[in-house]
Amino acid sequence: MALAALGDGSVLEAGGYAVSWLRQLPQIYTAAVCRDGDGTRLEWVVDSDYRFFPTVRDEVFGYVLHPVDLALNKAMAAAGRREVRDIVDLVTVHKRILGVGAVIWVTPEGLIAEIRRNANYPLSEWPKLLSQEPVDPVAVPARLREALREAEDFVAKMPTRLAGLLFLREGRVVQPDALRIEEYQTHAGRRRGQWPESVEISGAMLRNYGL
Repeated sequence: MALAALGDGSVLEAGGYAVSWLRQLPQIYTAAVCRDGDGTRLEWVVDSDYRFFPTVRDEVFGYVLHPVDLALNKAMAAAGRREVRDIVDLVTVHKRILGVGAVIWVTPEGLIAEIRRNANYPLSEWPKLLSQEPVDPVAVPARLREALREAEDFVAKMPTRLAGLLFLREGRVVQPDALRIEEYQTHAGRRRGQWPESVEISGAMLRNYGL
């Protein structure tokens, strides 16, 4: 990973970008990259290739994670670190991609408690968050707390024999009704991901997610 991160850094510098390394650890490299007054952060990480879906071709970035795998990664990150942006991202995941309960169901034990523990930030931390739109430091944490309460209720109702699975309906990953669980198709992860076995469902999924 170090070779990839430093190599990419050299390419960016050759392209006129200023690269400032914020973190250089065995498992993660982080750099602040800027040019002409605009900037962003880039991270290089060591990660498993165990996924629920294959990576998706992207015109800008080459390949990206499927939205559901990205949501799962975000939940794991929020449980393992303290970053204000994780709160905003989890609320976005809950609203636009998949209910937090279904995301956490993949590895439910202790995950809700860890996210809740890491999600308390003083108001002074919020202005540091880079965002195109204003972020309400009161409303966003409140929405996350509500999502986590819903997730706890969902996990308590789910049969433990199905832990670690996703659930699909009409080509979309959804948070299932625990009392009508037999109405959903289950989907397991594996190395490099996999599409559902049903041709109809996998085709509907590609259309739903615009892939």
